[in-house]
Amino acid sequence: MLKPFGKTPQPSEYRTVLKKVNWQRYEQLLAEMERNRTARFSYYRGQLEMMTPLEEHDRCHKLIESLILTITDEMGVKIESFKTPTLKRVDLQVGVEPDTAYYIQTADRMARRTKIDLETDPVPDLILEVELSRSDFNKFEIYADLGIPEVWRYISKPGETFLKGQFFIHYLDGNTYREEDYGLAFPFLPVGRILQFIDQSDVSGLPTALRDLRLWAEETV
Repeated sequence: MLKPFGKTPQPSEYRTVLKKVNWQRYEQLLAEMERNRTARFSYYRGQLEMMTPLEEHDRCHKLIESLILTITDEMGVKIESFKTPTLKRVDLQVGVEPDTAYYIQTADRMARRTKIDLETDPVPDLILEVELSRSDFNKFEIYADLGIPEVWRYISKPGETFLKGQFFIHYLDGNTYREEDYGLAFPFLPVGRILQFIDQSDVSGLPTALRDLRLWAEETV
């Protein structure tokens, strides 16, 4: 029987949640899958979520990271970035793996490091999260427990329009996060300018978007 014509379903990021996973098992999984793992782990007090990102996910991440590196270059400040780091605290029973963690104020301290150990290292100044599928976890609870001061989130869906998503800046205010148009790391950079950069990269290409971003930064920073 012929199937009716219709749109081909878009692929989606695969997420699965395991319950009643103790900390020892979580650490064991991290160690066993360290070299060949593609999934991102989030752990919150006995629950473990595993997410396998799509190619669009990494493309979004690299695009926004190019903006961050360009802005810090124009500012003349150092920055240390850690791609998909494992941020965990056994005393809090939480762990998370964002797309990237950035150190700006404490960049010198984290230079030439390959991993982050929150038992001894400072928390990152900025976290970048790309979401092409909804997590079952409230990541803000994890980030608040860890004391991450600022979180950037790009939310979209897989497919041809994955660069037409929404962008949010959140910073920690007490024990909760507030959504604002400007952040802490770059108080001169509004959400609208970030979205403009993403859209221009999609329409005109990344080199053109980076050139215009530098011109804008030269007049603004």
